[in-house]
Amino acid sequence: MNITALILLCILVISFILPVEQASAAATIEVQAKVGINGKAKYQSVVPLQVTVKNNGADFSGDMVINASGSYEAASALVLPIDIAAGEEKTFDFYLDGLADYNYSNADVFAFYEGSIEQGKKVAYKGTKQLQGNFLDPSSVFIYTLTDKSDRLSAFLRLSQSAPQSNVEVFNLNQIKDYTLPEDAQGYAMANVIAIDEIAIADLSQKQQESLLKWVQDGGTLLLGAADQVNTTAGIFKDYLPLALSQQMTSVSADSLSKLAGGGIFTQPISVYTATENQGSISILRDDNTILASKKKVGSGEIIQTAFSLGDQPLASMEGYAALISKILNIQSFSQQGMMANGQPMMDQISYELRNVNELFPSFEVSVSYMLIVIILYILIIGPILYFILKKIDKREHAWWIIPAISVVLSIVLFIFGAKDRIVQPQIQQSAFYKINDDSSLNGYYVESILTNRSGDFVVNTDKDTSAIALRSNNNFSGTIGDLHESSYIKENANGSTLTLRDLSYWSVQSFAGKTAPQNIGKMDIDITLKNERLTGTIKNNFPFALKDVTLISGIKEVQLGDIEANEILKVDKELIATVLQKPSTFTNYNYNYPSKKEEVDPQRIERMKTLALPLVENEKKPVITAWADQAIAKVELDTSANMSPISYFVQPFDGKVELTGPFTMKRNNFTYSLNPLSPNSHFEIIDEQLNNWSLSDGLYEVSIALPDNFKQSVQTLNELTISNKDVNRMELSIWNNETKKYEPLVDTKQVFTDNITKYFNENDTLLIEIKFGPDQTGEPTKLPDVELKGVAK
Repeated sequence: MNITALILLCILVISFILPVEQASAAATIEVQAKVGINGKAKYQSVVPLQVTVKNNGADFSGDMVINASGSYEAASALVLPIDIAAGEEKTFDFYLDGLADYNYSNADVFAFYEGSIEQGKKVAYKGTKQLQGNFLDPSSVFIYTLTDKSDRLSAFLRLSQSAPQSNVEVFNLNQIKDYTLPEDAQGYAMANVIAIDEIAIADLSQKQQESLLKWVQDGGTLLLGAADQVNTTAGIFKDYLPLALSQQMTSVSADSLSKLAGGGIFTQPISVYTATENQGSISILRDDNTILASKKKVGSGEIIQTAFSLGDQPLASMEGYAALISKILNIQSFSQQGMMANGQPMMDQISYELRNVNELFPSFEVSVSYMLIVIILYILIIGPILYFILKKIDKREHAWWIIPAISVVLSIVLFIFGAKDRIVQPQIQQSAFYKINDDSSLNGYYVESILTNRSGDFVVNTDKDTSAIALRSNNNFSGTIGDLHESSYIKENANGSTLTLRDLSYWSVQSFAGKTAPQNIGKMDIDITLKNERLTGTIKNNFPFALKDVTLISGIKEVQLGDIEANEILKVDKELIATVLQKPSTFTNYNYNYPSKKEEVDPQRIERMKTLALPLVENEKKPVITAWADQAIAKVELDTSANMSPISYFVQPFDGKVELTGPFTMKRNNFTYSLNPLSPNSHFEIIDEQLNNWSLSDGLYEVSIALPDNFKQSVQTLNELTISNKDVNRMELSIWNNETKKYEPLVDTKQVFTDNITKYFNENDTLLIEIKFGPDQTGEPTKLPDVELKGVAK
């Protein structure tokens, strides 16, 4: 008895000593981390992370874990294998899907597992426990420059003055100490614009050039200045250039520069290359027949090329140069792109608006009539039928075991029949929405939900063009998040990445989402004309699958066109009561109703994807064709077989042709409105574009009111322009006269012009109206000026 007590006492003492010794062991791994570029980063964007690891102990071989959260709804840890010898120091460059402006966890941002995260031992470390940096609003405009001398592009530092609403940050990459140009497109992800001045892209490594091209294809804007032999120095971008530069030069006067820039001081003329536009290019700035800048679409992004060098004198030192660059880049549009709906990252929008419907599986529905029939049959079997049979064979005394046996057997049969779809393999529903690009590539997002058929870990594989990140479980209402890697983690590999969803329960639902950019998938060839309120033309489906519910959307109007089989042509002949074709309205009739039966699930998946997809083409300012297909295009695969139910939704902008005949009237909804604050502290918000409801703070604004592209080519005369002030108590209006180069006050509530109306439209067929708003004591929404234009078509 004494020996037993002594052994128990020893075990108890050891159990107290060991943890103390482990906890008190000195951490031998030291970590220091830097976020962003020059300490600056942007919320809701892929963020560069540089990690320096020093090993003060024995050789370490295992996994380093980064528990960084990009948003509240979507978060997975990043796991990377590292080998670091005793006394060695290594620096690693990583890219995080994002960093949130909040911290829901007190857990250390790093963790180290000797061996591997799956089976290894956790090792203590010292150093950086939380990532810190100067995080800026998503609406901030980040401009990266590649130039040998940053002074050449010093005017870029004044871009915020030309666009007061925008916070513009300029990073001269060549001048950043110890900075190496990335070989991964994610290294440029924070940038809205990359400006290249007198640097030969061809001198970069092949991987660096490919990463730059991939960044453009994913939505970036590359600004390329003119230079001798630009076709040779452009490297991988040679076939994408908007301009063909000749060896001849011409000059543009200071007055013309001031006119093109919309103001600013230019003291002398500049020399520009004589240029012609390559196929597919669109002019940005022209001085009569002299091209100053042009752009060309590349995937979802664009290349802007100028006919002048970006940093040459005398232009680079002129005060008005910043305004000229701001006009070429349209800085305000980049700022507005960062202002996502409700200030939410796309992953959060997907989680809130699409995920709950995507997680509804058909096998969840229980048929009430089916259950009633089963119950009635069960009662009949164990009641009168069983009694009649037992009485006939005189075995009624066996009822005590036959009734339970029948109940058990029937229950097993019902279970197997009702759960057969859940037992054999996991079920997956994928909802993906895409913008279709001119080069047959796609850009979009997806959410995928797994209904498990077992418990344990599930592994998802993606390719290089697709990301995957776990969505937070709806069952976790604690408000805090522990170590991310305990619930999910990502490992990158040569072919893409793997997402491991850990410890899922039996018959549970887990969702993950991501961004995807499939290449060479297909597009629609759209040739549609609007004439006499009728749509005619053709749409060819170049996808290798059928497109369903093909629909034209212009403004708030939608026209159902039908289905198109793969590689087939749909003839269009439909009525559309409208004067022009225009971009979809931002007003949506979003349906928040929850499906009550399984037949309603897929239509709601499609409707909600439409709501998320249309903003992807907002900046195109064109009418669109939408369609969907029951195809899985995003390269996401579970490592085991699964029953897949995919829906892919597509939206493609197109240049709609309009043939006007006779007299016409253009209403407000036929114009495109863009608002630009001119006062430093002014800000605005679109409440309902269709109803023209806006929220403005006190200050000065310029509203651009643009005609549809190529509209004036169909116009013979403009007879009457009417501008109405809808809020005379808080709003003063002035209109820009392109002949006098001055703003003219609009005195009347409803001002009508009938003489020389064209002087109010600039070279881009746009009216400029200055608004002085305030003082405002109510804070109520206002309406921007109402415009009506009458004329006669050719």
